[in-house]
Amino acid sequence: MAFSEWRTRLRLNHSLQLLAAGHMVSTVAARVGFVSTNGYILAFRRYFGETPGAYVKRSATRTAA
Repeated sequence: MAFSEWRTRLRLNHSLQLLAAGHMVSTVAARVGFVSTNGYILAFRRYFGETPGAYVKRSATRTAA
């Protein structure tokens, strides 16, 4: 695995904690080091198979149930 891919995965995994804490997607993107929110969303979808917003909704549904 290339260093850049490792770093992106680390950032994305850290972003899960921030999303779970209720931070907005744009705030999370900036905090984990993405230049743009759109770039973060695209990377998130590529890695996790869904957008950050869909992840938050799915997590909230699981927590409420």
